[in-house]
Amino acid sequence: MFDVVVIGGNLAGASAAIKAAERGVSVALIERHKKPFFPAHCGEAMPNTWTEFIDLDGIGCPKNEIKRIILNVSSPKEYSLKLKKYKALIFDRNFVENYLLKEAKKKGVELKLGIRMSGFNAPNDVILHNDKTIKGKIIIDASGISCQVGKHIGMDTKLLNKQIGVCIQSRVQGDFDNETLKIWFHKPYAPFGYAWFFPVDDKTANIGIGIPGGQKVDLSDLLKNYIKDVTGGNFKVTHNFRACVPLAPPMSRLYKDNIMFVGDAARLVNSEWGCGIGNALFSGSSAGITAARFIQGEISSLEPYQESMNSRIKILQRGYRHREKNENEKKYVKTYRRNYSLISSLNKIFPSFLQNYISKIVLNRIG
Repeated sequence: MFDVVVIGGNLAGASAAIKAAERGVSVALIERHKKPFFPAHCGEAMPNTWTEFIDLDGIGCPKNEIKRIILNVSSPKEYSLKLKKYKALIFDRNFVENYLLKEAKKKGVELKLGIRMSGFNAPNDVILHNDKTIKGKIIIDASGISCQVGKHIGMDTKLLNKQIGVCIQSRVQGDFDNETLKIWFHKPYAPFGYAWFFPVDDKTANIGIGIPGGQKVDLSDLLKNYIKDVTGGNFKVTHNFRACVPLAPPMSRLYKDNIMFVGDAARLVNSEWGCGIGNALFSGSSAGITAARFIQGEISSLEPYQESMNSRIKILQRGYRHREKNENEKKYVKTYRRNYSLISSLNKIFPSFLQNYISKIVLNRIG
């Protein structure tokens, strides 16, 4: 029996496995894919404030630093935000995920890649698709939006259509301003969601759309139109992907008995932006440390993990309530235009104030 079994080798799962193994407990990580996606199924944007959880420079990860954000809200009118102290980074997530898996292996984690979990018998038995069973004293569910372990123990993991963020993205080649990130809210490209242009460098960009589910629209056509708009028609698509992220409120309790939930499995995603990279890294790391401390007898329960996440849960709950209040189309557009008009004006008049306060809020939402 392993001390810790992690289901999912994404950012949250790999972080959990590494932190637990660093403290000397035995860890197995089960991941249904043999290797991380390339390009990553992600916009790959994060604020530089999140580099405290992953040292991009220290691991040699390619990244692009953004110095300006342009926002549109259902109109050609632009709101511009110059970045100084706080910046957005477009990073190579595929590089990071490969690095984390290699690091996990170095720390002694037993990697089981290309192996899918097919069942779970509480409290300890993880059943694999090859009918083998792995036992774990602590189970960490990092299985993403499907929340596989939670489903098997009878938790209500079902999401409403509007609580599922439906995403489509293309990796595009062209000639780009690699210092400017662009986001278009709502129609005509992303009803009640947003379309993004995230430059990887001056020749490559991630261009995509994310909207709440349940809407009768053709995402492929919307994305084609947005790409033509943002590139001026001079582009070449090299890769495409579709994915889903949770837009539901976060779980209020992040563990049950010997099972812990991290990242998307715990719904730790900003429901206004559909972003959860920072919370995935943080929750995974915290869960791994807590699991190891519990195994080693330093603590008597998994409650310290819950306590470490409570402030983040409250922030995500407020974001969800804010999104629900703006489901009316007129209110949605009015709210976002008012907010970003204010941010743009403050950026021009009080740049220092904005950099020290508002930019941090905006960029943390992106991350």
